[in-house]
Amino acid sequence: MRRRHFLASLAATTAARSQSQKSPNVLLLIYDKCRADALGCYGNSGAQTPNLDQLAASGTRFDRAYAPQALCGPARASMLTGLYPHAHGLRRNVYPAPTGRTNTNFPEPIADPFRDSRFRLWDNFVYHLNNAGYATGCIGKWHLGPANPGFFDTFKAFNSQLRHWVGEPHRSAYRPDVETDEGIRFIEANAARPWFLYQSYYAPHEPLDPPREWAAKFAGREHADYHSTIANLDWNTGRILETLRKKGLLDNTLVIFTADHGRTWIDRPGSAEGIALSYEEVARVPLIVRYPARMAKGKVWRSGVNLASVAPTILDACGVSRGLGLLTDSFAPDLHAASLFNTVTGSDTWSEPVVLQNIPQRAIDGSLFDERAIRTGRHKLIVRKYDLRPEFRAGELYDLEADPAEFSNLYSKQPKLVGELAVQLETWARQTRDEVAMDLARFVQRRMN
Repeated sequence: MRRRHFLASLAATTAARSQSQKSPNVLLLIYDKCRADALGCYGNSGAQTPNLDQLAASGTRFDRAYAPQALCGPARASMLTGLYPHAHGLRRNVYPAPTGRTNTNFPEPIADPFRDSRFRLWDNFVYHLNNAGYATGCIGKWHLGPANPGFFDTFKAFNSQLRHWVGEPHRSAYRPDVETDEGIRFIEANAARPWFLYQSYYAPHEPLDPPREWAAKFAGREHADYHSTIANLDWNTGRILETLRKKGLLDNTLVIFTADHGRTWIDRPGSAEGIALSYEEVARVPLIVRYPARMAKGKVWRSGVNLASVAPTILDACGVSRGLGLLTDSFAPDLHAASLFNTVTGSDTWSEPVVLQNIPQRAIDGSLFDERAIRTGRHKLIVRKYDLRPEFRAGELYDLEADPAEFSNLYSKQPKLVGELAVQLETWARQTRDEVAMDLARFVQRRMN
């Protein structure tokens, strides 16, 4: 998205908000590794997610939302900055200590990515909200370092890999329940001023061990622990929403619910843990936005959006400029997504494709790679830049209307369509300065001609 459009939207927002003169609160709710189709409002009739279903009914549900990269740290950094991973630089997960050799983790310990010159993370919406006077809180899984980067007033969070039970399983407190208590305390303590809360649950990421009373609700069902964990998170979400309702804050709070990525249950090439893939069950995520002042009630937006839109949406709602705290706006790169408030005023016709980035957890045919995918209203093209002999690796093309599970690869059967999608990928790459996407798009076009 070009800066002039973003600044114009901020100006319009500021004018609209001058009538109420009350800055909205912001609640960003994140579940980890949560598939979109695990929720009732996304068509799962066996799910027990009444609070998220009600949130969708009272707000707008984005049916085709995607993680820019289906990996925890990169996706969260994109939400924070409004940039794709190639621009903010965090292409792998960070840990403060060695975690073993996994291609999706940085091999060296990184204690503070915000003070690492390889990454562009400081120009983020929380930093700007904090400079604008918002009380800011982070509770739960952060996965952008183990410590407060400096722009959270309240930081009760952890990087990753903290067990779901505070102590001995089933004999101590369940961590999502505790984190919800902390979130409610933050809201109550800051009810008289504008606030932002990053409420992030590590669940339903493994290791799954939900409380027995929740596990019993799904006994005997496939992936029972996964779905019972989500049911518990939905209950906790309801506790937070009820707090907002009782405090009279709900309608003046922008509530955004999403996940950093989904997961697959089947063996897919390049994955070891059911993540880091461009297939729908992993890259597609739930996204619900409730803000009665500007977002329609009960609306379903079916065109593609991506999680980089979180940052401009929040800044837009709050009327906060990215220039606050910076010497000049010229230091801020163009964002890679638009405010969702602007998106839903347009035509719901997939007018622009969604691009996905990915690096694998494991090799394909002995070679690691960097991957790009482009998703249009009907098709998805996946192309990979292999470390070894890329000329022998064909891409993947799927017709998602006829083959929503992405099992039938049409790449060799529809070269014209592959070439057309590669042209769209090249256009996007040029706009966002993604060199890998540019190389792949041109490589494919040469092969198809």
